[in-house]
Amino acid sequence: MVIRAPRRHAFTLVELLVVIAIIGVLIALLLPAVQQAREAARRIQCTNNQKQIGLAIHNYHDTFGKLPYNAVPQSTSGARQRGPSWLVRLLPFVEQNAAYDQFVFTGDWTMQDGPSPNSVVLGQLRVPGFNCPSSPLPETEKQDTNSNGAVYLQLVNYVGITGSYWQGGTTNVVSASPQDVTYGYSVYNGMIEPVSTKSKAISLASVVDGTSNTMMVSEQSDYFYDASGNKVDRRSSGHAGHSWANGGGAGTWTANVTTIRYAIATEGGDGNGADYHVNIPLVSAHPGGVLITQGDASVRFLAETVNFAILTGLADRQDGNVLGEF
Repeated sequence: MVIRAPRRHAFTLVELLVVIAIIGVLIALLLPAVQQAREAARRIQCTNNQKQIGLAIHNYHDTFGKLPYNAVPQSTSGARQRGPSWLVRLLPFVEQNAAYDQFVFTGDWTMQDGPSPNSVVLGQLRVPGFNCPSSPLPETEKQDTNSNGAVYLQLVNYVGITGSYWQGGTTNVVSASPQDVTYGYSVYNGMIEPVSTKSKAISLASVVDGTSNTMMVSEQSDYFYDASGNKVDRRSSGHAGHSWANGGGAGTWTANVTTIRYAIATEGGDGNGADYHVNIPLVSAHPGGVLITQGDASVRFLAETVNFAILTGLADRQDGNVLGEF
């Protein structure tokens, strides 16, 4: 008797296409979940970054009895100078003592108008906690030192909140707090002073509304889009020859801070024509809103849809209004 081996059937073209289609469907189902998991991890890291900045601010306050500020150094020659930013003052409290100890605090911190004595140190300094991992924005910017050639300086994604252009808790009543026209209105009713001398720096005792009801740090970590749909890097820490290290001053601009004048992620909201104004809206690459650090160093997510009166109330440390749920 002849025993015949069973015939082996190969995949038909139809069967192969079906398998490929099933694999494609599975990938389509799983990919969003993977992307969401990755964004969740990045958001946790961004939360931790802001938490560390918040704790550094409190440690600075414990040491000096005041909150960090953007200062204008006195110029013996009468020349216009721009001083170090509030972020520079935090460096010893974020494990960057080695860089901080090398800085020269008596000169001009900008590289636009002349050489800076700090250009070499700044060109080598990278603080990982100053950048949001979700941000698509460039992390460095080429700047000419006007003497030693170009260096690449870190650009940060976090800004100090100087206050609200509108009276806290309102949407259209201009604040009576002191203001300074530094390429857009900088208002002095928040927790981080935009441009001041040491005598003007504020303490936690000045946060009348309570630290848990006031924000001091948030994000500018995503692109804006202009009327033509072009992407625009519109953050207040990397334009016109200054970097995050420059606090600005001398009636020109103030960097690394912003005043709440527009709703979160408002397109084109920058006060007037230039990109580096001090009332640029908050924006992030996290879907639906931004992370904020409150005065007690807690971090929470603030939705783009938050009531604008609540946003202005959070920015104003002394408006006396009850915020309600947000």
